[in-house]
Amino acid sequence: MNALSAVRRVEVGGGQDHDAGQLFEQWEAGLSDAYVPLAVSPRGGDRFRGWIAHGVYNDVELSTLGASRQRVDRTRSLIARTDEEFLHTSIQIAGHGRLHQDGRVAQVGPGEMVFYDSTRPYHWEFDGDWEMSAVQVPLSRLRQRAGITVPDIPTATTVVPDSPGGVVAGFLRELTELQNTAPEQAAILAGSTVDLLASAIALTAGRPAPGAAAETLTRRQVVEFMRRHCRDTTLGVEAIAAGCGVSRRTLYRVLEEFEEGPATLLRRMRVEYACGLLTARRDLPVTAIARSAGFATERQFYRAFRLETGTTPAAFRETGVLPRTL
Repeated sequence: MNALSAVRRVEVGGGQDHDAGQLFEQWEAGLSDAYVPLAVSPRGGDRFRGWIAHGVYNDVELSTLGASRQRVDRTRSLIARTDEEFLHTSIQIAGHGRLHQDGRVAQVGPGEMVFYDSTRPYHWEFDGDWEMSAVQVPLSRLRQRAGITVPDIPTATTVVPDSPGGVVAGFLRELTELQNTAPEQAAILAGSTVDLLASAIALTAGRPAPGAAAETLTRRQVVEFMRRHCRDTTLGVEAIAAGCGVSRRTLYRVLEEFEEGPATLLRRMRVEYACGLLTARRDLPVTAIARSAGFATERQFYRAFRLETGTTPAAFRETGVLPRTL
């Protein structure tokens, strides 16, 4: 398991009246402390606000952050003050931004991802309120794990959601948001971040994903496909393999951590969905919930629910408490 530090939160501005210069100094200090030394300048006279939720998991740093309109610069003089070298990855959640690096400009909107590195100047421009997910890893870790060097990174290149690298963008956004509610789970999942970043970098640059990174990406694609289609009562091994473009053998290999392979994961996903319905829709009979969650029969649902949770659907609906977590 990745080592976990407490998620640190920084918030400036908001509804309180403060001197604008002082607010930007606080915000600049918060950004620089969470990432690398940066310079921030205002864009317009609106009341400023900004916030960061930042966690560290060994050599992976995850954040969600947002603020009012501004410009953020990484200058040569600031680079000279930093010994470490990092890859930065941002996934836009809300609003729009423009990232400038290496003579390119990436227009980044909700759901889109972009790479940039701390060793060369860059700047962000935000013309309105914005939110993003951010991931920071040492460049040395990418070199060691996947042989990726700075020239390999497609900086200031927009990665759209339906591109090969877009699968990784979705995972990283979910991971950064997960640490706000379940940091222990985020610590476990953060272990695959470097491999997934290596895959996204290679695919965005038009190259195949390297070694272990390719397998990590395939696993993520399989899990995402199953999550989207788990409520289909006809979904089985053949359909999952075909939908993901992999063989049965590959499917079982990437899900080898589950005792029964894809069947175990599919059952767990369906039970998790059913748990949400049992408490949110108390007007629905258990039979309807079973069908909605992807179970062919009520009997199949009861067996799966007890196997995964140690209790019955009715008992869980009454108490809202599971004897054991999924």
